Amino acid sequence: MDERLEELGALQAAFAGRAQIQQWARGAELLALLQVTSDTKTLDLLTRPITAEALATVSDITTDRARRIIEVLQAAGVVRKADDSAPAYVLSPEFGALHAGASGVELATVLEASNAALERVHSAFSPPTAYDWESDALVIARDWGVRPTPAARSMFVMAYDALPAYRDRLAAGGPLLDVGGGVGGAVLSALVEYPALRAVTVERASDVVEELRQRAQAAGVAARLDIRHSNAQELDDDAVYGVCYWAQAFFPSHTRESTLAAIRRALTPGGLLLAQELAAPADDSTSARLGASLDALVADCRGVPPVVSAEDLAAELRAGGFTRVEVVPTPVGRLVLGRRGQ
Repeated sequence: MDERLEELGALQAAFAGRAQIQQWARGAELLALLQVTSDTKTLDLLTRPITAEALATVSDITTDRARRIIEVLQAAGVVRKADDSAPAYVLSPEFGALHAGASGVELATVLEASNAALERVHSAFSPPTAYDWESDALVIARDWGVRPTPAARSMFVMAYDALPAYRDRLAAGGPLLDVGGGVGGAVLSALVEYPALRAVTVERASDVVEELRQRAQAAGVAARLDIRHSNAQELDDDAVYGVCYWAQAFFPSHTRESTLAAIRRALTPGGLLLAQELAAPADDSTSARLGASLDALVADCRGVPPVVSAEDLAAELRAGGFTRVEVVPTPVGRLVLGRRGQ
């Protein structure tokens, strides 16, 4: 009897493990449905109210299949009823904005970044190799970047208003050194917002550089932005810049000390360095801990440090010779500001 109870306990544990995997799988299934809904242009149809019957006719599927697709998308918050009385559906405000690509935050890019993260997780047990930063550099840059629209600029201005010394130097013309800023969400927004500002950006991924050039041209600020396709560690400017923004989260551990040294040398005495805590520390919930652990694993597979807290980032700046380092809470997250000594 004891042996049978033990076997029953093991069977129940196996059922519980299977249920957990099935729950995880539903997330992957939902992403797959969202991907195919995007690929087939069905999301375009859902920008206006459409019934399941009309969706079935246009998509050449059965009405029952169309209803089931809509049921899943509605439960996931991707679509909603167009109104309480009509049997028609439309994208929710969140996914409508994402599909429209509000300020450059685009569904296709988000899905591509999710797929890139999966590829990195697949390499978790691969032997350590040289830091592979090129394979998904453009995907990551696009996913974190915004276009310099009025809304995006307002977001940056909210942060700069909490940093008046940094903001005033931007408004006065800088010059600004942008280190690893990807497709230019921060630097292009600053250049559009502050007409006197001139900037230099340093980026080593060739496809990211090409996209940044195109975005600078489209924003009308190319004449005020010097884009250098090079490694930030090799920056040899001396006491040139009044302010610097360092996209620290995308720099691997073995490059950070030398990058900070190059930035410090490039700043004028008293020059300001700004860096961002990319994500706040996770709370103690199970889902938050899982999300933070997965993010850390993906970062490690990419060769960059897991989330660096604002306090650790401040300590890193102090170790790099920066003075009067402070953590500054802003409406868009915690920023770290340091100064080159005189």
